[in-house]
Amino acid sequence: MAFDSQVADVEDPLPVGPGSRRRWLAVMVVCVGVMMSFVNVSSTLSALTFIQRDLHLSGPTLIWVSSAFPLAMVSLLMSAGTFGELYGRRRTYFAGVVLVGVGSLVAFLATSAGALITGQAVMGVGAAAAMPTGLSIVSNTFPDQHERVRAIGVWASTAGIGLTVGPLVSGALLDNFSWHVAYLSNVFLALVGAALVPAFITEGRHPSRRLDPIGVVLGSVTIAALAFAIIEGGSRGNASVSSIAAYLIVAVSLPAFVVVELRHRDPMLDLRLFRSASFTVIQLVAAAAMFGFVGVSLLAILYLQRVAHLDAWSTGVHMLPWMLSYVVVSAVAARVVGALGFAATLTVGLLLMGVGALALLRVGIVDGYGAMWPALLAMGIGSALLIGPSTAAAVNSVSSLQAGMASAAVNTFRQFGSMLGASILGTIATTQFPRHLTRDLAEAGVSPDVADGAVAAAVRGIRPEVTVSLRPLLDQAVPEAFTSALHLGFAVGGITLLVVAIPTAVFVRQR
Repeated sequence: MAFDSQVADVEDPLPVGPGSRRRWLAVMVVCVGVMMSFVNVSSTLSALTFIQRDLHLSGPTLIWVSSAFPLAMVSLLMSAGTFGELYGRRRTYFAGVVLVGVGSLVAFLATSAGALITGQAVMGVGAAAAMPTGLSIVSNTFPDQHERVRAIGVWASTAGIGLTVGPLVSGALLDNFSWHVAYLSNVFLALVGAALVPAFITEGRHPSRRLDPIGVVLGSVTIAALAFAIIEGGSRGNASVSSIAAYLIVAVSLPAFVVVELRHRDPMLDLRLFRSASFTVIQLVAAAAMFGFVGVSLLAILYLQRVAHLDAWSTGVHMLPWMLSYVVVSAVAARVVGALGFAATLTVGLLLMGVGALALLRVGIVDGYGAMWPALLAMGIGSALLIGPSTAAAVNSVSSLQAGMASAAVNTFRQFGSMLGASILGTIATTQFPRHLTRDLAEAGVSPDVADGAVAAAVRGIRPEVTVSLRPLLDQAVPEAFTSALHLGFAVGGITLLVVAIPTAVFVRQR
């Protein structure tokens, strides 16, 4: 695909006026990249049970299947955003879309855990290029701050569309084909996105940015090591050699990164932005929103599949109260911000998500969906008041020349939250489930040998092979133990969201 040989210092002039079709067509094309990232997240979550059974994966390996994408993405978000500002936003965004497509194809063809994790990592690299660059394109396309909030609201609502489409499409396919087909939709979206980018997105770059190579390396190493330590700690324990080594790398690279960035004339990340309590808390809000969004939705999907025993399609349908309310409310979130201001909007969003997560504690093993759907609805409305508005608040709080830097920063915090949600809440579920089940079987008088075999099979999502006399006990004990483990995850997620609401109400500026 041919691109202009000379990259303009700023985006090519676009037709003026709030109703400019050219501007909104560019937003629609950028939304393809956002949708691809979240289609992968939701499709992978929907397919995890099928992947584990087919590839016979252990718990730690399964965590890496779902964590390779956010690890690669969060590690490179800041540096990819910088490259977009330096060498062209359209070029970088195009490369990101193509890489997500290539990674999806690798995942589709994978026959082993290693190949699948590789495909997820390639998709993460592509998403790291597409997400901050796409947001920077949107921010620079709409110089008016009010119109920019609306455009970012559309950009953010696309995430909900991806999260909705992923489980439904994957569910329809997974019930009839192997888990590999879950990755076909992104291959198609990559072809569409790559074809539309040159036609509707103009090239542009920052007029004065300079490369900060040491900052890029140190920043990427710090984020990658911290992300790896968190994921590895969740799968193998924080006392593992690899986790400790990663934390030691962070202990060395983080202070070095701070020193370099404070001294550099044109740093990759201007740390002076964090002198603003409002800007800093907004990053925390962005992380908390995705922590709850991804982490709680993962636990909800696991409940529907492992406890309610729904197939993939039905699981997607039962998640619609969350996903559809997110899409609908995201479309009007800009008006809510205009009426209430950023502080009130973000605080209400955190409270709704927190209450929704805690309301999931009422879900039991019998008729759990009656208690579940109102909680999912609250989570959807709350997340819609957080994800788009927090992104807009971060970008609007800086000058237009720092929009790319702010978009890369807020996307990094968002993806860190996403990774932490899946890693921490997912780890709580996977570690507490065998503990609860082992305890319950011991209290019921089951011999240790039989109990160990039953627990090992249940952890892998396989129905344990036991005598007829023990079958009723296990059919009751397994869902009860799994639900108890999920309840702890829901509680942690809900409390985290409610705690973050406090500094949000106090420190975030209204404008």
